[in-house]
Amino acid sequence: RTPNTPQPLPQPTHRTLSDAATKPNAEQLSLSFNTPAASLFNNVPVEMVIVPGEDGFFGVMPNHVPTIAQLKPGVVQVQEAQNGPLLKYFVSGGFAAIGEDSKLTITALEAALVDDLDAEAVKAGLAQYQDAYAKATEDVAKSAAEIGVEVYQAMSYAISDGS
Repeated sequence: RTPNTPQPLPQPTHRTLSDAATKPNAEQLSLSFNTPAASLFNNVPVEMVIVPGEDGFFGVMPNHVPTIAQLKPGVVQVQEAQNGPLLKYFVSGGFAAIGEDSKLTITALEAALVDDLDAEAVKAGLAQYQDAYAKATEDVAKSAAEIGVEVYQAMSYAISDGS
């Protein structure tokens, strides 16, 4: 072998995404849902979870392909038992990670039950951020106000739509 000959690439020793998608993993989905202030679910078996991904809502059930997704402001819906009611939590954003072992971990900066949101406070917050956006002259202030508008619009939609 000459000094300038490239060495062959090492063969992967870990499972690939295609392996995980074709191999059955678990019969039950396990949910951990955390904020910095509280653990809402800690490895709790659930039937299904619907999350507000940046590319749209998607459902997670047992044997979901391993995924990491950024969450946008919206509603995380948790169904604990088959045909049971959906628990609805508003999140301001965050991340969802689904492992090949059917473990879903949701991490959000803030989360609240949709039923606990105050419609009048949301309406006032939305108006405040819309006004701040309209009056902003600097890019940083305009961006901060735009984020506030997005979050409060999502909260308003969660309250009015119930999903």
